[in-house]
Amino acid sequence: MTTLILALALVTPPPTPGPLQRVGEAIDKAAARVGQTLKEALLETKVRVALLEHLKKEALKVSVEVSGHTVTLDGVVSSRGYQSLAEEVARSVPGVRGVQNRVQVAERPSGGPVSRAARKVEQETADALLEAKIKARLFEVLGLAAFQVEVEATDGVVSLSGTVKEKEQETLAEKTVKAIPGVRELHNLLHVAP
Repeated sequence: MTTLILALALVTPPPTPGPLQRVGEAIDKAAARVGQTLKEALLETKVRVALLEHLKKEALKVSVEVSGHTVTLDGVVSSRGYQSLAEEVARSVPGVRGVQNRVQVAERPSGGPVSRAARKVEQETADALLEAKIKARLFEVLGLAAFQVEVEATDGVVSLSGTVKEKEQETLAEKTVKAIPGVRELHNLLHVAP
């Protein structure tokens, strides 16, 4: 008899979930989706606030979409500096793990393709030179702590990101960079280690 019961138990399919169990599972799934949606909405709001703080009116031209921990930026801004800064600012927001920057720069009618390409190369060279000058100066004033500071320069718009150990280092880095010729605008995205 025991063998017969065991054999029946093995061939009998498990009972299908009752209506209350199915409703409970659906509610759990919906709550998880709502929780994820709230987290994404909060992260989107934080990114929008950070963009407004740093890009000012240019931020109004940038749309923000969040999926999980990835931020997608879209829109058209007036310069390469703002295009690059939008990405740096979004990356600096706690909780953001990835940024897709689809922001475009508004086209300005000026010369043919050859002259535009020459200006682009010239500007990229100037940006690289400015970044190098800033990094060298940061090494002079911060020492080894400068290894933790990332510098981005585009059209004279500079952003500092990374982590420093003390508030004084952050203040010194900001003051130092502002004094470097060629820096039109500085955005301090540094974090002080807890």
